[in-house]
Amino acid sequence: MFRRSFLKSALLLPAASALLGTPVPSLAQALPTSSAPQKSGPGDFDFVFFTDCHLEPELSGVAGCAKCFAQINSAKPEFCIAGGDQVFDVCEQNLTRAHMLFKLYQQTEKDLDGRIYHTVGNHDVIGINQKSPVEPRDLEYGKKLYEDYFGKRYYSFDYKGWHFIVLDSIGIEYYKIFRAHFDEEQLAWLKADLSAVGTATPIVVVTHVPIATVLGTLSHHPGNGPGPIADNSFAVHSLLAGHNLKLILQGHLHVWQKSEYQGAQYLISGAVSGAWWEGPMDGTPEGYTLCQVRSGQIYTSYATYPWTAAVQHKIS
Repeated sequence: MFRRSFLKSALLLPAASALLGTPVPSLAQALPTSSAPQKSGPGDFDFVFFTDCHLEPELSGVAGCAKCFAQINSAKPEFCIAGGDQVFDVCEQNLTRAHMLFKLYQQTEKDLDGRIYHTVGNHDVIGINQKSPVEPRDLEYGKKLYEDYFGKRYYSFDYKGWHFIVLDSIGIEYYKIFRAHFDEEQLAWLKADLSAVGTATPIVVVTHVPIATVLGTLSHHPGNGPGPIADNSFAVHSLLAGHNLKLILQGHLHVWQKSEYQGAQYLISGAVSGAWWEGPMDGTPEGYTLCQVRSGQIYTSYATYPWTAAVQHKIS
């Protein structure tokens, strides 16, 4: 798969190895902890961003998700946002297993308290892999099954004066092949949504495939393709320009990475599944991101949970 191939090539570079190859215990200690002040006003709130659960009955993925969700509950967030790749995976499986995986995920997610908002990931889309027996002519090909189980593929909502925008970064523009891309219909919707919000309201954007990543810059070299971002990310950046963007939450790469540009945080969260339930991913342990809004500012920190994989992932 593209992401796995990309991450393998990323580790060949000394710069990437220096940043991402830290032994797990050291990195776990170095990951940022919450520096948010105590809640002090009616506009303060906490929410959790978790991503890449890649839930499957194999490799104890259900037990791992249950542990993670129990720890999230203990933090008492006011809501959660799931960043995509809820399951592993429906993109190359038949419809029987696809339904089984979505139902298994929904049953497991019932352990989470409160409202959960979902984002579509590439592994949540039927048939966008050459191995899949599902053809484009089949009624459940593509995102229909995802929408049946989780709802709209892109949407927005408001909470305590903040505006949240959840995008669909999964394009299907070739025969049974996934392309990270924001379609024109969605971009037109985003433009209208932002116009209605205005320029003062603080905004949080959620996308599965990143629209900006330091990892992509470190790892890009001839033959490695365009990097692990949506190919028309600049279109989203252009629409957000002039608005009060505070945070972009991203998944897909399974590593913790945060940068800042013009006052906005660009954050990629580590995965609930780590390296697909085979241990940490390039030194980032299994976990999720805690987001804390205090007095109009947002603080983010990465939280791990107790999990020991039966099989340890190795990149060769």
